[in-house]
Amino acid sequence: MAELRSTRSRAKTVLLVPAAGGGDGIGHLERCLRLARALGRGVTFLTVRMDTSARAELKDRLRRWSSGARPAVADDLGDGSAFDLVLLDARRSSPGFIQELGRYGPVIGLDEGGNGRACAAFLIDAIPGGRGRDDPPNVRSIACLDLPPRSHRTVRVPFQKVLVTFGGEDRDDLCGATVDLLIGGGFFRPRQIHLVEGPLFARRAWPDGVEVMHPAEGLRELLPEYDLVFTHFGLTALEAAACGVPVILLNPSTYHARLAAQVGLPSIGVRRPDGRLLGKLLNDVGMLRDSLEAINATIGRDRGDGLARMVGGLTPSGPWKLCPVCSSEGNRVVARFSDRTWRRCSRCGIYFQQRFSSETGRYQKSYFFSEYRAQYGRTYLQDFQTIREACRPRVEMLRRLLPADPDGAVVDVGCAYGPFLSAARDAGLAGYGLDVFEGAVRHVREKLGIPAITGSFETVRRRDLPRRIAAITFWYVIEHFSDIDFVLDKTAALLPTGGVLAFSTPNYRGISGRRSLRAFLERSPIDHVTILSPHRLSWILSRYGLVLRRVRVTGHHPERFPGLLGRAAPGTIVHRLVSLASRALRLGDTFEAYAVKGDS
Repeated sequence: MAELRSTRSRAKTVLLVPAAGGGDGIGHLERCLRLARALGRGVTFLTVRMDTSARAELKDRLRRWSSGARPAVADDLGDGSAFDLVLLDARRSSPGFIQELGRYGPVIGLDEGGNGRACAAFLIDAIPGGRGRDDPPNVRSIACLDLPPRSHRTVRVPFQKVLVTFGGEDRDDLCGATVDLLIGGGFFRPRQIHLVEGPLFARRAWPDGVEVMHPAEGLRELLPEYDLVFTHFGLTALEAAACGVPVILLNPSTYHARLAAQVGLPSIGVRRPDGRLLGKLLNDVGMLRDSLEAINATIGRDRGDGLARMVGGLTPSGPWKLCPVCSSEGNRVVARFSDRTWRRCSRCGIYFQQRFSSETGRYQKSYFFSEYRAQYGRTYLQDFQTIREACRPRVEMLRRLLPADPDGAVVDVGCAYGPFLSAARDAGLAGYGLDVFEGAVRHVREKLGIPAITGSFETVRRRDLPRRIAAITFWYVIEHFSDIDFVLDKTAALLPTGGVLAFSTPNYRGISGRRSLRAFLERSPIDHVTILSPHRLSWILSRYGLVLRRVRVTGHHPERFPGLLGRAAPGTIVHRLVSLASRALRLGDTFEAYAVKGDS
């Protein structure tokens, strides 16, 4: 059964890495500050993606916080630094940068649009549209924007009070271009315009009568005061729309304009505003009203502290950077799901997952009874004889590889209620059970009369195992280990020369994995950390002094073949031919491996 290390619960530590200044504006920093307040203690800001002005702005903001809740700020981190989560909030990041951050913990990419996206341990896409359509995230949810409740139910016309805001930096002077058009084109009088001068603005003069503001903590609470907002595509635009305030965009790039079009927010140009388009929008309030209704229908009830709840709920476990077998780095992500990320090792070829859910396999009484019955129609003990018969080919293979009179016991890790141990005893092999579930171990000892102990293979002491060991078996257990390298190394150390390692496990090169790898990985149980295949298994085992002697591909399912082949009725010629092809081509969804420890 599952062999999972337990860890003591403690406060979660989070490293926030926002990009700010130097063309990135201040929106990413604003979002991270809001997240830091919601997360509370255990937060550190890393400023490597912030310029001097942005760092000064961060430190000025944090000085206003109470000392007990104030996050730490670091311009650099030592090699020994470690965090439960590293959240990167930047427009674009390189693979090298995300891999560098991975030294400190699993990297969560928030609306990441760079090539480094594929390297992040977990991806959250909160802003609608964007690159996630081609490279799906773990979670896509507008709820992670923490949008405010709707305060305006109707568009207030005529527009009397107008807000112009283009972020904390506005390097392209979109504020100036917009104000010049609004006043010069006769659309609004200066006194109707309120302009937000961001903390990173260069010095500039504004027309007389325009009210210039310097809000200390963002605009969120001020937005409902206005009848119309001019900005670019981003968080402020979506917050204003969520409040029910009409938004008109002047975007800094075609990328922003494309995102705005996908969401349905009206624009008046890229960098240079078009007065004709502006006049059309102001004269057709229905267009502005329709965009608000469409966006609020998309948002629905997904408002509030969604990002904090998402980040606070992520509980990473399992290997997240290095291959758990060969410790290689740079392993690409092959599939993402809401609770886990799968990677493939470029060196040894195994698939391994990092979990982000607190859910793990718990092999207690319910697993063997109610859960087992729900899946197979009977309890584990009711199925005992059938399982024992299925174990006989495994015992026969062991007998072929072991001496005629083995000097030692067969240690069955994850022995459950002992069907394999019972079959091994019938064949004259001494057995010894190990399982995490005390109820199953007690059954093996008292009902079968076979020695067994409760415990995890990872932590069991040598003195608690048989004095002499002939073989160690892991029947559908090895995939549960987070540190399979440790397990194989310990197994090799326990075995004498000529001792046998035997295990069964899912096969990603079976028909299910070949037909749809993503579907295969999605169906894989949450507590299956690694998925192997016979491919390169010989090389993997040789690293531990183990020589692969036999591979038996099992789990043949003709009904899983695509098209008409998989729909053939059992007993028909087509069904039999597909079954034969599955065996000949080794397309079973599981396999057994048998290896012998060589001379050291």
